[in-house]
Amino acid sequence: MFRELKSCMNSPNLVVRVIDGDTFQLCAGQKVRLLCVDTPERGEEGYEEAANFLEGLILDKQVILAGSTYNDNPEDKYGRLLMWVYVNDSSGKEIFINKYLLEEGYGDILIIPPETCNEVAD
Repeated sequence: MFRELKSCMNSPNLVVRVIDGDTFQLCAGQKVRLLCVDTPERGEEGYEEAANFLEGLILDKQVILAGSTYNDNPEDKYGRLLMWVYVNDSSGKEIFINKYLLEEGYGDILIIPPETCNEVAD
């Protein structure tokens, strides 16, 4: 366990587990929920596809997290961090994960005020 914790100190935003199409876990233990994205739940059509797509984008990669500009509380009622998520692809190009999942048809926009979701609605 100490070895795992030590490696997380150098890579706190390393994604170690994808829980579903809009939620994942970081090396340091925090669970992150994509802001403004709603993907199918376990047992629903499209669940596996959305989870696998997100996994292919971020598993074992460092992500960049940004919080909402409309909400001072970065957590939802389940204690997950609500974040805009970015990752660099193999060529170094930054991908805005929240928007990319929506553009590729793996989820729908989920607006929970005061968030406006303008960042992904374009």
